[in-house]
Amino acid sequence: MSVFEKWESAITNKDLDAMVELMHPEWTMILHSTGKVIDRTDYKETVGKVVTQLIRKDVRCIYENDDIMVSHSIVTFPNGTIDGVMYVGMLKDGKLFRTETGSTPISR
Repeated sequence: MSVFEKWESAITNKDLDAMVELMHPEWTMILHSTGKVIDRTDYKETVGKVVTQLIRKDVRCIYENDDIMVSHSIVTFPNGTIDGVMYVGMLKDGKLFRTETGSTPISR
């Protein structure tokens, strides 16, 4: 099973522990809204809880190999806004190593 498939299964099942398990021990994510860099503990305590509340549609893997996973989805956030979200996960040892996302507001 690919990293993308495992990640999507964890998100679909709202399994925060499974999400964190897919992250390399040195995993980081840059929050572009603030510039803050978070680690796995930060993710589990903050961002991960929001991720489990999102409504995601049209989720697809754009590209994946041993070094990178790129996906895109249409996301409805808890406040009702809808964005196109690009997820880029650099991979190391078969796990997510560094994550960056991009979000573009859309109207439907």
